[in-house]
Amino acid sequence: MLTYTPINRQATEASHEYPWLLMLLVFAWLWPGVFSHDLWNPQEPALYAVISENSHPFLPTLHGEPYFQAAPIYVWVAAWCRYLLTPHIMDMYAATRFATVLFTVIGLTANGMAAYRFLGKSHGRSTVLILIGSAGLLSMGHFIGTMSVAFASIGLILWGFASLNRQVVWASILMGIGTLLLAQSMGWLIAGCLIWLALLVGLTPQWRNVRYFTTLLGALAIVVPLAILQFIVLYHLNSHAWTDYWQNHLFGAYGGLQKIHFKINIVYYFKNLLWFAFPAYPLAAWTLYRMRGAFFQTRWGILAGVWLTIFGALLAVSPSPYQDNLIILLPILAIIGAAQLDNLRRGVAAFLNWFGIMAFGLMSVFLWIGFVAINYGFPAKLAERAAYFSPFYIRDIDPMPMIVALLFTPAWIFAITRKRIRGRQAVSNWASGMTLAWALLLTLFLPWLDAAKSYRPIVQQMHNQLPPHFSGCLNIHPNHTAAQLAWREYGKFPIKSNGCTYTLIQYNPRNTAAPVADKQIIWQGKRPRQKTEAFVLIKS
Repeated sequence: MLTYTPINRQATEASHEYPWLLMLLVFAWLWPGVFSHDLWNPQEPALYAVISENSHPFLPTLHGEPYFQAAPIYVWVAAWCRYLLTPHIMDMYAATRFATVLFTVIGLTANGMAAYRFLGKSHGRSTVLILIGSAGLLSMGHFIGTMSVAFASIGLILWGFASLNRQVVWASILMGIGTLLLAQSMGWLIAGCLIWLALLVGLTPQWRNVRYFTTLLGALAIVVPLAILQFIVLYHLNSHAWTDYWQNHLFGAYGGLQKIHFKINIVYYFKNLLWFAFPAYPLAAWTLYRMRGAFFQTRWGILAGVWLTIFGALLAVSPSPYQDNLIILLPILAIIGAAQLDNLRRGVAAFLNWFGIMAFGLMSVFLWIGFVAINYGFPAKLAERAAYFSPFYIRDIDPMPMIVALLFTPAWIFAITRKRIRGRQAVSNWASGMTLAWALLLTLFLPWLDAAKSYRPIVQQMHNQLPPHFSGCLNIHPNHTAAQLAWREYGKFPIKSNGCTYTLIQYNPRNTAAPVADKQIIWQGKRPRQKTEAFVLIKS
């Protein structure tokens, strides 16, 4: 008997996936900002000096004093990158930034794997696209800074949660290493809150099983001995530093056992989240709207809800308003946003795609016009504003950045010409636009930015005011950290605390005038638009 099978007219079109294109986009996103510029404030000079000292893997120091703001693992990895890559492959600054690239790659891979385990195959790629399309990840993923360690640690922890039903040992290792890295980069208060998160999640039937609690015990078996070992080594290295760490730095920005600091900063973090995590949080809101009550019936939904509640509350009472702390929320928002990305309404996807094309297209046009203005003086008004913000800039046109910028622009135009835009294509175009804007900014404007953010121009000005055949030393007080960092990196003469002909003084012009009464001023100035830091060079 013949049978007839009707055609399913609602069958979806075949999806053409090209993982290599995602890898190419991530590769293109990773490198702008890593090469060909000096150390930029506010973090790079101090952390670079810490890495240069590299006194001990467990105790970073700055000018010989313990420096607990740097994650020891980052200092260690950066020192090895410098040893392996300089001088034949990269210069010292780029090799140091390569440590940031490594931790960022770990973070992107781990978060993608977490989404893949929680949601399915294609959602890992969507999560990575959302992450590289978020503006908050740009600076911490390309410059010298320890927040890339926090990003990697969060990804490892989420990957561990996602893998524990299949691979208990592997999940224990991921969660243990991730917790240690999180403690090093953000303090033990935030890392310790993972215990509360794990307990709350474990109360739900979706998570309450033998594998879950076995994984937690395995993670603790990794964290506790290694943490104790670190504390013991620190005590034997420097007992005073050990005491200071426990009393004032154990909990990171929140203080230590002597006093825990809290301050209401919920408005600050909410305002910064609007740009830091876009488009992750609108897509996460779409997922919550579409799934409604079913969201908290899933394992990943329960984890995400508890994660956002605990760490959002911690940020709301953080004593230090620092926008990069929002990295603790961004990965989980990206995973939530990826869950229903393929079901995004066509009109919403088209609007997101149109908005990205307009925003990044106009930004790219502005950057090209700005490049002409800062180098050729046209349009005159824009050139005037550019000179105001970076007065030390001297025209510098390097062919290689120009070639890179010229390649990125048509590549982006080709990427946005696809038809039938769905949710994933819209996010892919957004990530491509973010990569284009970042690449243009860090190629066309790199010398201009370098002149504004580096200490090299003002140190060179000080050199020009010294006698032509001067070969002595310079007095700089140990507490004048910025002056010491600037001169040690770009100055030609040794530094002492006293006994030299010339003295470099650092002061805050908002609070006090330059302390130079009855002294002969040789040079006085500051970096462009810097309101809290100025320098004066006097003859002692």
